[in-house]
Amino acid sequence: MMATIRFDWDIFGNNKTKMTETRRRYEMLFGLLLNSGLRISEALGLKASDVRLVEGTAKSVRVIGKGNKERLVPLPGAFGAVFGFWLKDRNRGEAIFAKTDGQPVSAQAARAYLRGMLKKAGIDKKISPHKLRHTYATNLLNAGAELVDIKALLGHESIATTQIYTNVGQERMEKVVARL
Repeated sequence: MMATIRFDWDIFGNNKTKMTETRRRYEMLFGLLLNSGLRISEALGLKASDVRLVEGTAKSVRVIGKGNKERLVPLPGAFGAVFGFWLKDRNRGEAIFAKTDGQPVSAQAARAYLRGMLKKAGIDKKISPHKLRHTYATNLLNAGAELVDIKALLGHESIATTQIYTNVGQERMEKVVARL
């Protein structure tokens, strides 16, 4: 009798449904980092109740950051719609980025998954969850946000910490000055 080969399981015993759920969880995590500037630890600590939903769209997230300081971070509309849809059936007390067994995802696992995604995509750049935070800040700066606003959104204690993004936006600032 010939053995039946099952294509709905990988070599680690994970089925396609679980693999798809895992991929979507990490896509949402990295999308949130890129669209909110949260630290990886802040994002992984979120519960569904920390997300303000309005008619199915995620409008903002309430974050407890460094020094136990709370901040409210608004989300862009397009991402908020996708994120809200993904969250729609979640229990409000549930950790958003918990694994299917309910256990929290570690920051180390998220970094490893991101490295794997980049490798699979053929991207040879060093991109980390923290770089996604920097990209968010740079995008804000390029969109005309003031440093004081970026400071508040990122949860920085000091404007000096936020000023590291001014070098990245140098080209934009030169264009602004050229308009004078």
